[in-house]
Amino acid sequence: MRRLVAVFFLTLGSIAPAAADELFHCVLTEAGGISAAEAGTAVGLICDDLKRESGGRGAFEISLGTLGSLVNVTATRLDTGESISVRAGGLEEVPLASARIAEALVHHRTLATTQRVDNLLEEETREARVKRGSVKFTLGVADLESMGHGARGAGFSLGLTYATPRFALPAEMRFAWDDNTYPEPGMSLFSVSVGGRGYLSKRDVSPFVGGGLGLLRLEAYEGEYPYPGGPSSGYFQAEWFGLAPYVEAGVELLRLHRSRIALHVRADFALASLQSQEIEVWSEWDLPGSAPRVYPAQSRYVVPVSIGISVAF
Repeated sequence: MRRLVAVFFLTLGSIAPAAADELFHCVLTEAGGISAAEAGTAVGLICDDLKRESGGRGAFEISLGTLGSLVNVTATRLDTGESISVRAGGLEEVPLASARIAEALVHHRTLATTQRVDNLLEEETREARVKRGSVKFTLGVADLESMGHGARGAGFSLGLTYATPRFALPAEMRFAWDDNTYPEPGMSLFSVSVGGRGYLSKRDVSPFVGGGLGLLRLEAYEGEYPYPGGPSSGYFQAEWFGLAPYVEAGVELLRLHRSRIALHVRADFALASLQSQEIEVWSEWDLPGSAPRVYPAQSRYVVPVSIGISVAF
């Protein structure tokens, strides 16, 4: 009786692995340029990772091929037809690639989503070849707002920019004005600036931030010029010229093309406030020796903000 029980359990033990093996199928379909021994070892590693990641279920096919020192590994999942291809930097890199192939293929992910700081492949860390920077002409239009004054206008810009995949060095001349008349708030602007612009990616569409320094001429006005019996306040007229740093942010489109488009917001910061002069007004009816009517000086710190679009070609 004991012998029969032992034979029964031995039989179950032999059937269980066979049944488990039937649930998992992983074979090599092609091994171009690789010896049979090395191909068998590489496929064994990949199949082991696939079996562990899938819980011992599924059917997979593996193909290997070489191109110089690179080994191209392709794993295909037969039930869905999904496949993952990896260029390993030699057979020595196959064990590193194997775990990522299994994770991506079993869980329906892309290979890029399996990246970690300790499993990057040589192909993923190789510095991409890029062309040298190029000089482009730029032309733009913008809406001009004035923080601290309340006027708005429109303008255009002309410039040159030296562009690379990671940064650009723009030099720009800008003009802006409005068509308002007194007493409505009005302003005009002229600037020549140089700066830098850093791109946050190397893709076709990339955000950027930048800044620089320029020469800025800014004029702002509001209200009516004082006259005898007129309003005692509200008139402002001032002009400033000097160095002004600026900051900008935006998005550049079509970076993979010869011509590019940039949408941007820029703010210029004058190094001083605009100062209107004190005004003294006499009336023709004033008695001799009488004091004039005095309109005090005013000060406003005005920040011109440009919201625009430019084309580089």
